[in-house]
Amino acid sequence: MKVDLTNNDLTTIMAALDNYRHWNETTFSLDPKSIEVEQEAASAEKCWQKLMAILCLQSNNQTSASVDPFSLPTEEK
Repeated sequence: MKVDLTNNDLTTIMAALDNYRHWNETTFSLDPKSIEVEQEAASAEKCWQKLMAILCLQSNNQTSASVDPFSLPTEEK
C-alpha cells in the first residue's frame, strides 16, 4: 500500500505525533505506573523519526512523497 502525501501533509502529521508524544509523556510523568502511556509516547516518537527521515531524503524539487508504510526506514542501534 502506498500513500501520496505532500510536504504539508507530512508536516501536519509530524506536528500531531509530536503533540501526542508530549501529551503521553506528561501523562506518564503524573502517573509513572502507566507503562502503556510510556509505550504510546515511544511509538509516536518512532513514527515521527521515520517521517523525518522521509522528508530528509526528498529532494527540494519534489512536491509530494510516495510512502509505503510497511517499508519505512528502521531505527539503527
